[in-house]
Amino acid sequence: MQLVEVMMAAAVFTAASGGSLQVFARMASSSQQAELRQRQLERIELDRLQLQALWRRELLGQAVCISSIDQIRAMAATLPPPPQVVRDLRAGDQVDELRLRWRFEGEPGVVRERLLTMAGLGASCKATAPLTDSQVEGVE
Repeated sequence: MQLVEVMMAAAVFTAASGGSLQVFARMASSSQQAELRQRQLERIELDRLQLQALWRRELLGQAVCISSIDQIRAMAATLPPPPQVVRDLRAGDQVDELRLRWRFEGEPGVVRERLLTMAGLGASCKATAPLTDSQVEGVE
């Protein structure tokens, strides 16, 4: 073998090794980011389940219907969110709807969003029918 062939073989081997290491590093980084993202989503899911259990437990014992979003927010405030998770509770389009949004500190986008209703939480809010004229007057 001549020196030129040895030098070319060494250059090809070095380039291939470097390329292979870059691919390996990218795969490892991608895998690590996916694992981190999965752990973050698990934290959000745990917070959602804990909130839902708290609300159902509180609403189950209520004789009257809770329709105020402020009351639901007050219940949620007793349970702090997991570390680095930002929880946002907003009123929905309907009277008994609540929109929950979770995101992570430092990340601008919404990661998860849920729409809850009082009936979905297990509240037995039964609307009373309006009184008829004969009921008001006492006529049977």
